[in-house]
Amino acid sequence: MKSSVALLTADDVQAEMIVSFLAQLSVIHCRTEQEALTVCRQQPLSLALVVDQPPMHDGCRIFAELTALQPGLVGVLLTASVETNLLRSAMEVGFSGLVDLPVDAAHLNRVVEQALERFWLQQENTRLRTLIPLYRLGEQFAAAATEQEILDGLVDAIARQIEANHISVMLYDSKEDRLRIAAARGMDPALMQSIRLQPGAQIAGWVFQQGKPVILNKEDQDNSIFASLLQQPDIVSAISFPLHVRQQIIGVVNISQKATDARFSDADNEMLAIICSQAAIALEKVRALRQLETTTRMRTLFEQYVAPEVAELLIARDDDPMGLGEIREVTVLFADIRNFTRLVQHIDLPMLRLFLNEFFQFFTEEVFLHQGTVDKYMGDAVLAVFGAPARVGQPNLAAARTAWGIRKRFCVLRDQWIDRCEEFHGLDLGIGLTCGPVFLGNIGSAQRLDYTVIGNDVNIAQRLAAESSSCRIYTTEAVRRDIDGWFTWEDLGLLSLRGVDKSVRVFSIKEEIAPT
Repeated sequence: MKSSVALLTADDVQAEMIVSFLAQLSVIHCRTEQEALTVCRQQPLSLALVVDQPPMHDGCRIFAELTALQPGLVGVLLTASVETNLLRSAMEVGFSGLVDLPVDAAHLNRVVEQALERFWLQQENTRLRTLIPLYRLGEQFAAAATEQEILDGLVDAIARQIEANHISVMLYDSKEDRLRIAAARGMDPALMQSIRLQPGAQIAGWVFQQGKPVILNKEDQDNSIFASLLQQPDIVSAISFPLHVRQQIIGVVNISQKATDARFSDADNEMLAIICSQAAIALEKVRALRQLETTTRMRTLFEQYVAPEVAELLIARDDDPMGLGEIREVTVLFADIRNFTRLVQHIDLPMLRLFLNEFFQFFTEEVFLHQGTVDKYMGDAVLAVFGAPARVGQPNLAAARTAWGIRKRFCVLRDQWIDRCEEFHGLDLGIGLTCGPVFLGNIGSAQRLDYTVIGNDVNIAQRLAAESSSCRIYTTEAVRRDIDGWFTWEDLGLLSLRGVDKSVRVFSIKEEIAPT
């Protein structure tokens, strides 16, 4: 890109000759002092060539006014009269070189080249002095504990470095498929909440979709492809900058200037790139920690109820445990230790606790082995479901196999405890199996997660377990049909169950059929 140079001279012939000598530069000819000042206000310059033509043009005074508008601007004074006072004044106001009139092309190019080298060296030094503190912003962002702290810090950092009076950070909301304002300065709070921008729409939406920054200054915005999208004519300069996390664009930073002569340039883009990259790294860290906390919390909750592999399926499905709730066809298993109330009156509580822990341990192991869900422990009883929240290919068969495994292990456990204490001799286990539609989900509040099942078949399973004795497994016709060929069974006929209006046809599982 060519360096922009302002040439101040009222002599058109002289100007044409100087421009031809400096063909490698972008030279803007200004005939009056006011034209030169206007150009300096409207665009960044690298060099000012000022022809000293008293009394029309006082070169030293004019250059002092130009550098007041653009500090760091270098200048070359062209003069036909080299006097000591003029040289002293030229040095005092900061001219980098002096060229005699009439102009010699080789000399002019040499002096201009040296002046531009000084300008770019100054720019690089300024850039380094500016950028080094910017990199330290990473430490401030990293100390933030929440995403909002980082976004507010990003807005503050931009305001300090660029001194813009209107700043907003828009983040992409994947659920709404919209960009929304997450942090801002110089914007009405109600307006912030109302703005929802579709990717590709307006300037910010285009920047989000394309991943490319856009600078719009008042002088050239009418010629921009975005001219039809400009809705605030009082904006004199604006930047929309994409916010990246790794290779993903997560939002857009919007900056605008009003009631000021300041203009944005590529240097501002470079500064934004550094500030935004530091904020993005911190955002990524906070989001990763939040995701880890959520996953750990969900895994801890789910593994209280389901097998670890089922918990992983639920986590991968990204279900919110607090939002779980639906009508599903499931198989219900209810197991109840019989004569436990009498046992409580004769056995020490620590011993009872050990016995129950052993019972619940193998009960849970059998349920998890067949990908069931332990709904809850209820004193000396347990409720489990099969087919939800994770689906099982044959839930009735899975439940029957689980019940058979529990029955065998309970008999072993009871015999072991009878050897320790004769009072355990009277213990029995009743098991009931049913299937049908139930509501399963969270019942209660956000503070107390109670993932449970509710429905008529839950009541029937509980009543079947109450009717069962001698460790028998009672089941309904619907379950019996699905396990036919896997188990032998006995038809017990119609039974009237307490709390159930209609009699239920009940079957007792006899033996598991060994595979041939």
